[in-house]
Amino acid sequence: MGAAILPASRYNPGMRPKLLLCAALCSLVACASTLTERDAEGLALQAAKGNVQAGETLEKHAKAGDPVAQRLMGAMYSTGRGVPRNDAYAIDWFRKAALQGDLASMHDLAVMYARAPGKLKNTAEALKWFRAAAAKGYARSQSNLAYMLIEGEGTAQDLPRAKSWLDKAVAQHEPFGEFLLGKMVRDGRGVEKDAARGAKLMGDAADSGLREAQFELALMYHDGNGVEKSDHKARDLLRKSAEQGYPNAQYVLAIVYRQGELGEQKDPAKSFTWLRRSANQNFAPAQFQLGLAYANGDGVKQDDRQAYAWMLEAAKNGSPEAAEFVQRVRSHRK
Repeated sequence: MGAAILPASRYNPGMRPKLLLCAALCSLVACASTLTERDAEGLALQAAKGNVQAGETLEKHAKAGDPVAQRLMGAMYSTGRGVPRNDAYAIDWFRKAALQGDLASMHDLAVMYARAPGKLKNTAEALKWFRAAAAKGYARSQSNLAYMLIEGEGTAQDLPRAKSWLDKAVAQHEPFGEFLLGKMVRDGRGVEKDAARGAKLMGDAADSGLREAQFELALMYHDGNGVEKSDHKARDLLRKSAEQGYPNAQYVLAIVYRQGELGEQKDPAKSFTWLRRSANQNFAPAQFQLGLAYANGDGVKQDDRQAYAWMLEAAKNGSPEAAEFVQRVRSHRK
């Protein structure tokens, strides 16, 4: 199916999306606390803006065992808002709240274990906490658990079980679950193929603002797959996704402007802008194309150093074409 929460597209089958992490300000849910919901939110907002006193007050409540404050401290450390980013501290605070049964903290702890670099990464713990929160009805965890079952990430691939969890998440209108189930149904992966139903599910996720769904639905409108072909809708969805920073969409939008497709006029400047935005996010196809642009002076001043630098980055990120380019350059230097 693609990857880890930014699904892979036809343009980058190897790219793995990132797991959804509850943001600091979205992680506030009702739960027993010595702080009211409003007070906790206010402290988190002020602390994120650099208010030291607010941060100290929040930490005081967290150390006293308040699970909402603990979760917010974890969210601050995971994002670097109001404090230096520290994944180990984030995990510690999320775990404290999760052990008290705070569902959002269970989910965030699982995400941290799934995404953390180096020794902090622990797929088994991620699965454990996703399962715990999913079993208690937390929709985001149900979707992420399904994703791991689809991809066989840290566990055996199990499409029927993944489908079962996605049905539960979709019943709660969870966008990532709608997106994943939409892809399964559209592609007939483990379920009966139904492109129209897949498009409907994808549309629900796209309407919720999920950039990956907007991108995939744009491709469906371009191809007329499960929907009536519409370049206008494809372009609008593609732009929405790109403007949210999705590198796949930025890359395809660059191609649209370079070739003058989907009703757009050719615009080399816009094409280069979107290509560079995508490349800056380590999207290998965009880095390769940017390297070619510099090598050939296509839409930009010819620059061999820039060409080599971008090709080197693309090769590091898995582009075989870029790796071949780098090898040729190194051979000529000998």
